[in-house]
This record gives sequence, structure tokens and C-alpha cells, in this order.
Amino acid sequence: MSLLQMSISAAVMIFIITVIRAIAINRLPKKTFIALWGIVLLRLLVPFTLPSPISVYSLAVRPKAGQTGSTPILNIFPSSTNAAAPAVTVTAGISPWMWVWGIGLALCILYFTIAYIRCRRQFMISRPAENDFTVKWLAEHKCRRPVSIRQTEKITAPLTYGILRPVILMPSQTDWTDTKKLKYVLAHEYVHIRRFDGVTKFLLTAALCIHWFNPLVWVMYVLANRDIELSCDEKVVRLFGETVKSAYALTLIGMEEKKSGLTPLCNHFSRNAIEERIVAIMKIKKTTVFNLAAACAVVAVIGSTFGTSAAAESVTQNLPAIEEDIVTSPDGPYASKFLPDPDIYAKYSSYGISISQDGKRLLYNGQDVRLFADEHSDGEAFYYDEAGTANLAVTRNSSGKITGVDTISEEAAQKYRSAFFGDGANSTAQVNNENEVNAAAQINSKEVAGGTKFEQYSPYGIDYISEVNIMYFKGQRVKVFIDENAGVFNAFWTDEDGTVNLSVVRDSSGQITGIETISEEKVQDYRAAAENYEQDLLNGVEEKIAERYSDK
Repeated sequence: MSLLQMSISAAVMIFIITVIRAIAINRLPKKTFIALWGIVLLRLLVPFTLPSPISVYSLAVRPKAGQTGSTPILNIFPSSTNAAAPAVTVTAGISPWMWVWGIGLALCILYFTIAYIRCRRQFMISRPAENDFTVKWLAEHKCRRPVSIRQTEKITAPLTYGILRPVILMPSQTDWTDTKKLKYVLAHEYVHIRRFDGVTKFLLTAALCIHWFNPLVWVMYVLANRDIELSCDEKVVRLFGETVKSAYALTLIGMEEKKSGLTPLCNHFSRNAIEERIVAIMKIKKTTVFNLAAACAVVAVIGSTFGTSAAAESVTQNLPAIEEDIVTSPDGPYASKFLPDPDIYAKYSSYGISISQDGKRLLYNGQDVRLFADEHSDGEAFYYDEAGTANLAVTRNSSGKITGVDTISEEAAQKYRSAFFGDGANSTAQVNNENEVNAAAQINSKEVAGGTKFEQYSPYGIDYISEVNIMYFKGQRVKVFIDENAGVFNAFWTDEDGTVNLSVVRDSSGQITGIETISEEKVQDYRAAAENYEQDLLNGVEEKIAERYSDK
């Protein structure tokens, strides 16, 4: 499951929970929302999920390839950011968006780390609060982790920090003789400690840093921190009885913190949302069976419908028996939709191959696969989806062991398609002639393997570097390279990072005589001509398919 998928599905849950919270914050037990935010945290931090037949995502229907308006068979003008093409930059395939996300992640981590270290340093200079009340209170509230009470002049309201050795930090001006108020305050902080709320706040911060680009995650961060405080308030009222609601609310007002900075990973009385807390305290009522049942129902429904993924459709266990693994389409064999079998593709998982959550798409490092082929007799597999972008083939050593999964050119993919769908040696004749088929495949020449197609141009100043998929002409990086002869495009190569547009010059007999630079206007004319050329080829393919399947 990709980071974006995790963030989007979590955003849906955050929106639903926010609506429920606005409606029922004072009607349901406060632990309900802690549980709901826990489900969201799982979605944000765990990159996999359980499939469920009642998941809301089971209702989403992905359009089948081959429908009107779908991606055509040939992509005549691949952009330089096409994920199916090899990386053109020296960043080892890392996209600009990954750089942006990484920078944002680093800045968020740096911000929270600095804020915490700054607060921690202030806390470390605090001194123990040793008096008769604190000694007695600690003796009465045993915990497996050593709890201490300290005080400092750096704060104006109580807070708790630390996980393994939690510390309740009190303001230096605390009135230790007001034991009634102190019992409320320390009980609140003790609930934080017993519930490991420090861990919860750490996970919330981690989710925020990872998904910083998602505004709804920021909403979750604020509301979840509020709900942690509300849940502790509710627990304190339950401990002391509903008769203490007014006194406890007044304690909150009196202990309201007057600070402007951020105190991450700490639990404290805060002026933020103080009104919401007081209203919630005054509306606390005895928990009924109905309230508990409603809370369980809300958590169960949200978790099962929004916290799970769509159940994968069942597929046959033998992909070579392909008739059982293809969703047929009236548009012909190339428009058929394959259903990848998890048992077949599991062996390729270490090479970046996976199956989408809905079980309908094969993925390569998160990218939709267009064609996948493994010709080995022990691992024969074939997959095709016209809507995909990556053409792949499995490589094996002499003993038949898998050594990798490599991207292949459109020309090689066309050969696999022709062989699989039964076109065989006649495929070239059915699309006019072999030269036209090669030209059609070479139009998508951003994936030319090894640069062999460009060797014929090297005497005229063309230098193609296959390792980084870049073409140069006399030291200049090529933006557009066109070889058109008598209406047939032998090559149409593009690189948006290039600077020079080139066209091959041929004589009346079709022999190459040189390379010339051309204007942007001329490039547009060639583009229009190439699109018409491609459409003619596609029309020929469609007529062939219609004839082949007309009797079926």
C-alpha cells in the first residue's frame, strides 16, 4: 500500500470521525474517540490492511481497460516524467515529489525534536517536590514504572512527561496546602501515565510528520490531543463521583496554562479548547448499556467499513489457463482485463511486483503494470492491462533461477502481445508491413533498449547514452528527434529536459544524408502527422480484431 493510498484512506476516516465527534462528543464515552483515532493511526502508520467484504472500498469500481476513452495502445508522445521510462536524471529514480515529501518530513521531525529538547532541558533543571502531601500521594498510587513529582518556575500549569520514568511536573507557585485541588490535578496526570498517553502522543506526532502534506492529518492531531484530555477528565470525574464536576471544572480554569510555545509529547492542562473541556465535564453522565452499545457499534462500523480494504476477487490458480483469468471485452483481446493470481506473482515480490488492494491490478514498485511476461516453463506467467504503463519481463540465469524483473521496450512488448494473443508471424502483415510495426513501436522510443536503434545516426553527430536514456547532438541535449520518411516515422523521440529539436534528412532513395535542427512550429507539424499515422495503425488493428472475433 503506497503512502498516498494510506493518507487518502485515513483522510476519509478522519472526516467521518470529525463529523461524528461534532454530533456525539458529549453523548458517547470519550474512550470511543480514542479508539477511533487509534484505527486512523493504524491506517497512517501500517502499510497494509485487512481485506473485508463489507469495506466501503469494495463499492469502488475501477473502469476496465479497453473502454471508450481509455489509454490508446500506442503512446506517441511519452513525457519525460513517464514512470514506465528509465530515469533520465542522476537521482537514481527518485521523483521530485519524493524529494519534496522527504524535505517536509525532515523539517517536521526537526521542528518537533528541537521543541521537545528545549522543553526537556527546562524540565531537567526542576527540583523534587518533597512534602508530606506528595510523599503520601506517591505511596497511595503505586505504579510499575517509577513516578516522581517535581516542580519548576518554567511552567504555570501541571504537565506530565516521560514514558519509562514518568514525571509529574508542577509549577513552583503550587499551593501544596490545597489538597482537594491537588488530588484532582494529580489524578488527571496519573491517568495519563497509566494509559501511556505519552506513547500515543508520540505516534500522533510520527503520523503528522510522515503525512505532513495531508491537511486532515493536522486536524486529527489537534482533535486527538483534545480527546486524550477529555477522556482523562471523564475518568477523574468517574473516580471522584459526578458531584465533583463543578469543583473539577473550576480547577481547570484556575490551572489554565498561559503559554504560547509548543510542548510536544507532554500531557498538560492547557488553555487550548478549555471551554470544550469544561462543557464536556459538566455534561458527563452515568454510562448506560445503550451508550456502551452505541460506542461499540460506532467503532466496529468505522473500523470494518473504512479501516479495511476491498476484498480481492477470487481468481483461478493457473494463469496459463488464461481463459479463466481474463475479463473478456467486446473491444477485442488487447482490451481484455487480466486478474493477477497472488499465488503466481508471490515469487516476484522481492523484485517489486505486488497486487493492488482490490486484486485487479498488477503493480511494479507501486506503478500499474501494462505487460508482464515470464517465459520460463516452471514459472510461466503473462499479464496485460492496457491502462498500465510499465512493460516488464523476467530474467533468469542458466539454471532457471529468477535474477530480476526488467523494463522492456514497446517493441519487445508488442512481440509478447502478438505471441500471446495468437497473432504470431502474421501480426506484421495485418498492420500493413514489418517496417510499420517497428515504426509504431519505435514511436514510443523513450524505452529503446540499449540504444541500438540510434546507431545508424551516430555518424551524423548523434550520441545516445542508454544507461541514463539521454541523447546528445554535438554536445547539446536533444529535446525532440524525428526520423520521418515518406510518411512513415522510423523514430519520434522526446526528452522534455533537452534543448535542441532535430530532424533526419534523407535523399530521394531514402538514404540518410544528415541531421538538421528544426523549429517548434515544425515539431508541432510532425506531431500532428505522427498522431494521424498512429491513428491509421490503430484503425488497422481494430479492423483486424473485429474480423478475428466477428464469428465468435
